[in-house]
Amino acid sequence: MPPRPAPTSPPPAPHRAEPESARLRFGRRLRHWREARGLSQAELGRLLGYHNSLISRVENARRWPPPGMPARAEELLLAGGELADLWQTVRQERERLGELAAATRPPLTADTAPPDAATVEVLAHLLAVYRAAAGRIGGEELAAVLEHHARTLGGRQHTAPPERLAAVRSLAAQYAELAGWAHFEGDRRTRALGWYATGLEWARATGDQATAAALLTRQSTLQWWCGDPSAALALAEAARTTAPALPGLRAWAAVARAHAHALAGEAPQVRRALAEARRLADAALRAGDPTPWTARAELVLTVAHGTCRRDLAVRADRTTRARTAHARTATARLEAALPLLDPAAHPRDHALVTARLAGAHALAGRPDAAAALLARLPPNPTGRIAHERRRAEEWLRG
Repeated sequence: MPPRPAPTSPPPAPHRAEPESARLRFGRRLRHWREARGLSQAELGRLLGYHNSLISRVENARRWPPPGMPARAEELLLAGGELADLWQTVRQERERLGELAAATRPPLTADTAPPDAATVEVLAHLLAVYRAAAGRIGGEELAAVLEHHARTLGGRQHTAPPERLAAVRSLAAQYAELAGWAHFEGDRRTRALGWYATGLEWARATGDQATAAALLTRQSTLQWWCGDPSAALALAEAARTTAPALPGLRAWAAVARAHAHALAGEAPQVRRALAEARRLADAALRAGDPTPWTARAELVLTVAHGTCRRDLAVRADRTTRARTAHARTATARLEAALPLLDPAAHPRDHALVTARLAGAHALAGRPDAAAALLARLPPNPTGRIAHERRRAEEWLRG
């Protein structure tokens, strides 16, 4: 008998490519439009008010785009409506996957149970207490508990009933803002930026423009502290356009804009921004604006005047009279601010302004006055106070 032919394996099935997810497609097109406009991830992040790591994760489909990002990216990158259209499919995909996850989700535990109205009310009251305490003892001691509450509220957004979701998200954003400020007080810049970005995402998701504007202003101040005037100015402008019709919030954003211009050495723009901040602060006081910033407007404006003048002095040529003039104006403003601060009630703020005043005296050519003020600072300061002290000591030696 002839040998039987060897069995042959069946032909391979034709390869079926997995359909590209909406999230992946959005990230790929976001990268395309960003590169087409010649922007880095860091530059786009600064303009949108997000950290560059978030832009990277969105472009690589490692996280969902924050709800407020696509519309702003569409407007900034002039994407012809493509990103806005893609965002609709991304939302549908996320909702579909969320429904699938809900079908297989284990029963809720006490820690993830939907927050009731009483819980939200208590946490809102606690936030006001924490804000008052932070004004007295600084934020560093409160960072851990603020992070805990922010994470708890952030996690419970997924279980909150529709009628309570906006309140939970807004409160989570406000806790994130205060947690970020607490880390900023400790000079932990990366942690601060992370909480500010998270809070901004939550605030935008619920349409809380007031908290979003406050978080953008916080981010602007952080970029000023890090020495990046262009990022600080972009975020201050974003805060101004985001703020609702509350003059207190707009005044705060104007102060942030003044700091950014001072960092860039732009004296005329500093004067205009501070004049606008004064006008808006006066309007806020007349209108009884509930913005917390309004109650301390006189102190904040006085310190801002002195700090901006100090920064202008740093950037002025040593051989010109402008440096000395800016520095001496800075000392006058900061000296006027100190009596507005009770060292017993606000020891950290008092020490911070004292350190800035010492630096201004050093820049003005008054080493004895600078040294005397530095000697009055608490021993072994931490966070921003330690940073300001080091700068004053460098100017004194220089």
